[in-house]
Amino acid sequence: MVMEFTSPGPQVGAVIPSKSRVTSASFHADGSKLFVASEADSKLQIIDCQAGKQSSPALRFEREGISLVESTHHDKCILISGKGSADQQPSQRYAVSYHSIHDNKILRKFRGHNDTISSISMSPSDDYFLSSSRDRTVRMWSLQQAGAVAQLELPAAAEGDPFAAFDSTGLVFGVTATMAAGQGHYIHLYDARNYTGGAFAELKVTTAQLEKELTPQMARSEWTSMKFNASGNQILVTGKNGLVLTLDGYEGTVQRSFSGKGTTSACWTTDDKTILTGADDGTISCWNADTGSVIRKLEGGNSGSISWVGVNPKYSMFASCDTNTAMWIW
Repeated sequence: MVMEFTSPGPQVGAVIPSKSRVTSASFHADGSKLFVASEADSKLQIIDCQAGKQSSPALRFEREGISLVESTHHDKCILISGKGSADQQPSQRYAVSYHSIHDNKILRKFRGHNDTISSISMSPSDDYFLSSSRDRTVRMWSLQQAGAVAQLELPAAAEGDPFAAFDSTGLVFGVTATMAAGQGHYIHLYDARNYTGGAFAELKVTTAQLEKELTPQMARSEWTSMKFNASGNQILVTGKNGLVLTLDGYEGTVQRSFSGKGTTSACWTTDDKTILTGADDGTISCWNADTGSVIRKLEGGNSGSISWVGVNPKYSMFASCDTNTAMWIW
């Protein structure tokens, strides 16, 4: 699916209002729904992508909370995590819930983490998913059983929040963590069918490498996400202080920087040709992924700082979120 960002380009098709800042969102693989989570009011909106409106009243998760949402292969089941209740034990408080939106019930809880969960990534090929946590572990789970299938420990010198993500095939997944003393970042790549053998590639993106492309402040910024492109040969990294860059998916070398003051979020388009970045002024920049040049800047969908931007996997559509969710169409 090719998305053309030159004239006339995408337009806002609908804006779905909300009262709290969006912290996470996820398109279902068939493109029919967008799940939108807001941590402040513990709400989940379910947006019908074809109709451009909520398909049902928002769901509330007052006890579990909700900060992250990830779609699964079932269009009425999602994975969520939140901060839980202060009176819960850490293993209960920092669980991932497999939730049915059909009858608003928890189908299974995945317990094991004992600190804030930083990412959830569903395999595109089967029922396995990854979760990463501030407790310095990355766990692999199956939707079919409650206990973790595998637990990966971070390198001894790692700091901060790790992040984990499957590639578009589900055959490879990556884990990133920060090196001690601001020296850079680890990226370990695993064969999803043979993860017990350890990482098949242990890459290091050093601060010295990053400073060749970025300002010293940006080069030392904390990373906040990693995403493979559809081809699996590049990794998109976002971070604080407006950090957005692409890395070679095999060697970890810096390819391009799309960083800028005020940049808050980023994603690939499905054809790997364009990178969309959201900013704190509500604008979206559309970048040529190969040249690093801005093709177009979009305005009018959001008025506040954009917290999430993502592309529909099946249709010519993408969404951008602040407190409201703007649906952009061609």
